[in-house]
Amino acid sequence: MAKPNYATKLIGGLAVGAVIATITVMGLVWAFSKSSMGADMSDHGWIALLAGTMVSFLVAGVLSTVLILGRRNGFDEGAHEIVWDTQHTDENT
Repeated sequence: MAKPNYATKLIGGLAVGAVIATITVMGLVWAFSKSSMGADMSDHGWIALLAGTMVSFLVAGVLSTVLILGRRNGFDEGAHEIVWDTQHTDENT
């Protein structure tokens, strides 16, 4: 079996982090709702909160992965060169 590459490890780490963050947020919301709000949330509310939290962390993780891998592979260098050329035209001549 092949060794996992950097991207696979990064995505796995982000997934584990998202699961831990989701569990932490859900636990804090549950503890806070039981202690100070006095109102119970329905099962549908908990499912919606869980789904929204997971999707938010998933989107953040995917965008972070794209940002890191794009920077590492040099996909954004062309944009920096265009800005540099337009702002520093006198230095190129």
